[in-house]
Amino acid sequence: MPNLQPKKQTTDIVVIGCGSGGGVIAKELSEAGLSVVVLESGKRFNPLLHYKTYEQNFEVTASEIFQPDNPQRDLYTCEGKRFSYNRVKGVGGSTLRYIGVVPRFHESDFRVRSEDGVSDDWPISYAELEPCYTKVEYELGVSGLGDTLANPFDPPRSKPYPTPPHEFNCASKAVKRGADKLGLHLIPSPLASPTRPWNGRPSCIECGGCMFGCFVTAKSSIDVTYVRKAEATGLVDIRTQSMAREITVRPDGKAHSVIYFDAGGNEQEICASAIVVAGNAVETPRLLLLSKSGLFPEGLANSSGLVGKYFTEHLALFCDGLFSERLDTWRGNPAGGIIQDFYETNKRNNFVRGWTIEVNNGGKWPLSVASKVNGWGKGHKVRMKEVFGYLVGLASIGEQLPDIRNQVALDHDVKDHMGIPVPKLTNEPRENDRKMMKAILRSFKDAFEASGAREIWEPRMGASAHYLGTCRMGKNPDTSVVDPWCRTHDVPNLFIADSSVFVTGAAVNPALTIMALATRTAEGIIAGFKQGVL
Repeated sequence: MPNLQPKKQTTDIVVIGCGSGGGVIAKELSEAGLSVVVLESGKRFNPLLHYKTYEQNFEVTASEIFQPDNPQRDLYTCEGKRFSYNRVKGVGGSTLRYIGVVPRFHESDFRVRSEDGVSDDWPISYAELEPCYTKVEYELGVSGLGDTLANPFDPPRSKPYPTPPHEFNCASKAVKRGADKLGLHLIPSPLASPTRPWNGRPSCIECGGCMFGCFVTAKSSIDVTYVRKAEATGLVDIRTQSMAREITVRPDGKAHSVIYFDAGGNEQEICASAIVVAGNAVETPRLLLLSKSGLFPEGLANSSGLVGKYFTEHLALFCDGLFSERLDTWRGNPAGGIIQDFYETNKRNNFVRGWTIEVNNGGKWPLSVASKVNGWGKGHKVRMKEVFGYLVGLASIGEQLPDIRNQVALDHDVKDHMGIPVPKLTNEPRENDRKMMKAILRSFKDAFEASGAREIWEPRMGASAHYLGTCRMGKNPDTSVVDPWCRTHDVPNLFIADSSVFVTGAAVNPALTIMALATRTAEGIIAGFKQGVL
C-alpha cells in the first residue's frame, strides 16, 4: 500500500502529462517566466540507451521498449465491441512512437455543422489557429511540399514548410503511378522529421524505425524539442512515474491542488495557481471523473454531463498489395505520402465527410511480413521470397462522426496497479462510419489496381491510436466542457491541453493540431497571469 501522507508543495502551474499538449504548455509557460511542475506517469527515455533500431534483431528487442513494467498500469475495459487502446506513457507521450505525420486540419474541419449539417462547429476558425500551426511547424522543423499546384489540398499558410519534403521511396512511386492514372494527388506527407539539421538536431537518416523511438533524435518528438527548451529555462520540474489521482478544489470552486502517487508509490500533493490537464482523451476524462467533491458530485468540470462523452477515433483500415517488381518497402520513411482527394464531403456519396489515404510502409520488415504469410516450413520460405520486398500498404484516416453514445467512463469493478478504477471505453462505428468504410475499401482497391498490384490482400480493421473529443470545446457551458481557450467552463483556473477538446476529428493525424491548440492555450494562460486573474 502507498504511504498516504501528502507533502504539500506550491508552483505557478501544474501540468498533468508530458506529451503533445503538456510538453508544449511547459515550454511556452516557462519561457514566459512561470514556474511549472509536470507530472508524467511514465518514464523518461534516453534515445541512445533505450532505442534499439540499430540492432540486428531490433524487431524483437525494440518493440518492447514502451511497454509498462507492471501490466496493470495500463488496464482498461470495453463496453460493447472490443476496442484497442494503444498509447505511450513517458516524457514525450505518444510522439515517442508516432511516425510523425503532421498535416494541418482543413478549413472545413472547423465548420462541419455549417458545411454538412452534422455534429457541431468549432468555436474557433482555421484562421485563428493558423499562426499557432506555423509556430509549431518551425519548432519541429516539419518537412513538406509547399507547391500548391502539386498539393491543392493544403490549407492556406502564412509561411512555407521549414524543410523540404522527404523523397518517395520505390513503394510510394509505385502507388503514385496508379494515383496519377486515377487523377488523384499523392503528395509527400508533412513529417515531423526534418530533412535538414534543425535546432541542433540531425536530419532524418531514413532508417524507417520511427515507431520504436528515434535513436539519432532526428524525429521531432516532444522530448527532444519542446521539453529540451522547457528544461533549459530552469523553471520546469518534470516528475516521472508520477500518476495524478485527483484534482482538489477550494471552497470558491477554483482548482487548488493535484494529489498524485510519486515514483515510490507515496502520495504527494502539490498546489498551483492554475492546473493544466494533458493526459489524452482517455486519461483526462478519467481524472476529472475521479475528482468528485461536494461542489462537483458528478466529476470535476462536469456540470454539462459531457466529460467523457463523444469519444471519437479515426476510421483506420489497412490493406496490402503485392507487386511484381521489388520495391523494398521497408527502406526509407514509413510514411510514404498522402492522398486527400476524398477528404471533403462528396454529394454523390450516401454519407458525409471523408478520409485521407496514407501509403503505410511501416511493419514491412522480415518478422512482420512473415507473420502475415500463410504456410509452414518450405512452403512458407517460398512464399516469403515472393512477398518480402514486394508488399505495399495503404491505410486510412477516416473521419468518425462524434456520437454521444461513444464514451469514456469509469469501471469501478476493475482497478489499476494503484487501486484506481480503470477507464471503460465505448466506441462503436455508427451508420455514417460504416458507409464511409465501404467507400474507403473501394478506394484502396482502385488505387492498387491502377498501380499494378498483382494481388490485393484482405483488408483489415485496425486502430489509429488517435483518441479525441471527450471534453469538447464550445461557447455554451451546457453543451461543452471547455471554452475557446480550452479553459473549463466550471473551473476558471483549470485548462485542458490535449485532443479531448476536439469538437470533430477531421481526417488527418491530430498531433499538430494538439500542439497548435496547446500553443494558443498557453497564450491565454500567460495573459491571465499578466492580468492577475490566475
